Amino acid sequence: MKTFNVYRHPAQGLEAVKVGFSWPAASAGPIWMLAKQLWGLAALWVALYLSLSLVDPGTDKFEAGVTQALIYLHLVVGYCALTLIPGLKGNIWREKNLVRRGFEIVRMVQAETPEAAISQVAGES
Repeated sequence: MKTFNVYRHPAQGLEAVKVGFSWPAASAGPIWMLAKQLWGLAALWVALYLSLSLVDPGTDKFEAGVTQALIYLHLVVGYCALTLIPGLKGNIWREKNLVRRGFEIVRMVQAETPEAAISQVAGES
């Protein structure tokens, strides 16, 4: 069983957000952000990916050695961060976005899927 926070909007209905790590956010990054209407974060992530990709071709001009190794290390750390941060923070970002859009938390429930969490709360209303 997973834990979900269920939110309600007067016009848009119910939304369930899993508590904890978001595998879809970690694996799909900006695509997940766009699907969850996190427009600003998606634009930031695309810009960060593009900036890292611009650094990569420039490393060829350095002689193989410590400088080039440090650049590659920073690139690896950067790409790992761009993958892990959405996984760690994605559901928190999503909850803040829902509240900003007028959703209010109804309650926390245990369920297997977001749909099951929503149906639990909808059945109580």
